[in-house]
Amino acid sequence: MNELALSFDKKLSKGKLAIIDIGSNSIRLVIYPQNGKYPFPLFNERINCRLGEGVTKGKKLSSVSISRALSAIKRFAFIIKSMSVKSQIPVATAAVRNAINANEFIRPAEKLLNSKIRVLSSKEEAEYACLGLLSYMRIENGLIADLGGGSLELILVNNGIKVHASSLDIGHLSKFSNEEIVAQMNKVKWLKQAEGLTLYGTGGSFRAFGSAYIKNYNYPLHLIHGLSFKKEKAIILLDKITDSKVEVLGIPPSRQYTIETAANIIINLILKSNINRLTISGTSIRDGLIAELNEETITNSNTVDHYKILARNQRFKGMHNKVIKLFNPILKKITNKGFKKAFKISTYLSDISWDEQPDLRGYMAANKILSLPIRDLTHIERIWMARVVYHRYVGLRDKKQIEQSIINLLSEEQKTSSYAIGLGLRFVYIFCAGFPKNLENLKLKIIDNKLVCKINPDAKALMDKENIRRFKNFANACNLHHEII
Repeated sequence: MNELALSFDKKLSKGKLAIIDIGSNSIRLVIYPQNGKYPFPLFNERINCRLGEGVTKGKKLSSVSISRALSAIKRFAFIIKSMSVKSQIPVATAAVRNAINANEFIRPAEKLLNSKIRVLSSKEEAEYACLGLLSYMRIENGLIADLGGGSLELILVNNGIKVHASSLDIGHLSKFSNEEIVAQMNKVKWLKQAEGLTLYGTGGSFRAFGSAYIKNYNYPLHLIHGLSFKKEKAIILLDKITDSKVEVLGIPPSRQYTIETAANIIINLILKSNINRLTISGTSIRDGLIAELNEETITNSNTVDHYKILARNQRFKGMHNKVIKLFNPILKKITNKGFKKAFKISTYLSDISWDEQPDLRGYMAANKILSLPIRDLTHIERIWMARVVYHRYVGLRDKKQIEQSIINLLSEEQKTSSYAIGLGLRFVYIFCAGFPKNLENLKLKIIDNKLVCKINPDAKALMDKENIRRFKNFANACNLHHEII
């Protein structure tokens, strides 16, 4: 990812940071507390301006589009000033890049923002889209497609590294025929190398398509980022969208007038590349900018540090470290190594609802986890974690439950492991009263086909009859015998 010299100043002033993303369809302002290190932005707003409308034909921004865009910039400039933002990064993409009269917009916009606007080249745009997505998704091999209003960026990833990148001047605001779209695709000679891989789609059009998928296929988890499905289902739905006589549910109103063009581009991309699966991403070039600014703390598959922020409401500090150490000897038996990270995150979040209404703690904890505004989790990981923490609170009892249709997205093995670990966390938390120091009196290990619980004699009083029952339930869920020493 470092072959392109990305040149934003990484030594920005401490304090709030604003990114202004001037796209062909919309302009977005995102304000972060400090360089984007905090996982949640303070402010995030998008205004549809259609700046690139008609640019592909006349190569000129219309006065109406410029007026709409400057109105949005004026609002955003006021917000940036009123919120005492210390640093700002305004970037523009295809519409401004391709327009012969770009300065008619750029000059007054820079004056309003009191900042230079960097117009990204097609290569830079592809680079940032790729970096943003790889920062939040674990991709070994795949095809990344960033579909905007005025361009389509395509990136081939092999062993987690970008190996090819191309930018095509086709977007959902384009007025190209199907033949012209196919001709543009044919220019990408390396596209056949994506055969059998997953297509990772980012941009508003892909997210609108994901919304339609959820509605039309009754997908139970209403979460677009990370939504993944076979290409056959994608093609069926895309065919419906390209038919102007058929009304397709789930498409946001702001996207309905361009979704046919977007669907035509996506379906041609699927057929040309012969990918096997489509995954929708909620990332953007903004995430690439943030990743570049924070290389030392970039979100990746090996860290769970940012979940400490989500866990700050736990009763006592240090509980998760002791739980991880306690479970390490038995984790391999309970679940496969693919869920090691999900288990660690579950320990951070396993006390997330301690101060909620008791009868609803499990249900509320599960729904918090299912809707976390964090993007480095797959849908399966979210559901698995939600079920772990749900049973940590409710045990075997019949409380208000997670919807069964959501649980059914898990395999039988995943259902079993999430249930077992949830009962294990329940036993551990109640045994120690949620107080980490008390866990120093407990050890767990598996000997042959037996789950063994060893308790410090001085802490024998913690293991009452109810906790013996909870430990037995934990062992049974692991399909193991039990022994208490």
